[in-house]
Amino acid sequence: MAGDTGKRVFLLNPPSVVAAELIEALLAAEYEVYLLKDPDRAKRVLARFNDSIVWVGIDSVLGEQGWQDYVQSLLAQKAYGDLKVGVLSYNADASLAERYLMQIGVQCGFVALKLGVEESTRIMLRALDANEARGRRRYVRARTADDDRAGFNVTIDGQRVTGRILDISSVGMAVRFRSGVELPFKSLLRDIQLKLRATLVGVDGVVIGTRSDDPAIRVVLFQYTKGDDRPRHRIRQYIHQTLQEAIEKVENQP
Repeated sequence: MAGDTGKRVFLLNPPSVVAAELIEALLAAEYEVYLLKDPDRAKRVLARFNDSIVWVGIDSVLGEQGWQDYVQSLLAQKAYGDLKVGVLSYNADASLAERYLMQIGVQCGFVALKLGVEESTRIMLRALDANEARGRRRYVRARTADDDRAGFNVTIDGQRVTGRILDISSVGMAVRFRSGVELPFKSLLRDIQLKLRATLVGVDGVVIGTRSDDPAIRVVLFQYTKGDDRPRHRIRQYIHQTLQEAIEKVENQP
């Protein structure tokens, strides 16, 4: 079971021509996705988060036998716990796919990228669903309380007020205003300007309450303009970037 928080999803060495599209598609489906590029450093991450799912791109870096040995090690060594593995490749050789599926025993499929990004994504989403990768969590959230570049401003009663974003998902955020503001339940906030590092995002929101551990923290539900998915996309990209940086710290530990 993936539990409340779901499973981390890693793409290791995906072909560069499709990496961004695959990541974007998985983010849009609200999976917690990370990119790993170096096979050796990736092992440190996969051992740390060994209840995860990883798709391994086998078309470059190690060579055919090297990747087979690598994937076998992920499946066989105790350090990798309950790690689930799949393969990404433009090589459509049926015997190669059979080797990974039947002999090596990858659990998340051999994704033949020649089928196109849409079909490849469909295969990956089916595997994620079968492995309950989302868990009970519906939306990926990033904790941003320590990110000084995550803030917002909004006009309330004719006055522009600012605050810090403490955590954020594509559906809403928990915030702390820099000055005391009275905001009744269901208050509508028009044209909130989110500053997510170098990205500015404009969105409306509704105050749906306070956080149980601190009544001064407001919880805001986003309201998007129908037909305009750009704000949601930019928020997801920021969440992905924030989470990716945390993984890279693990990846780059001495």
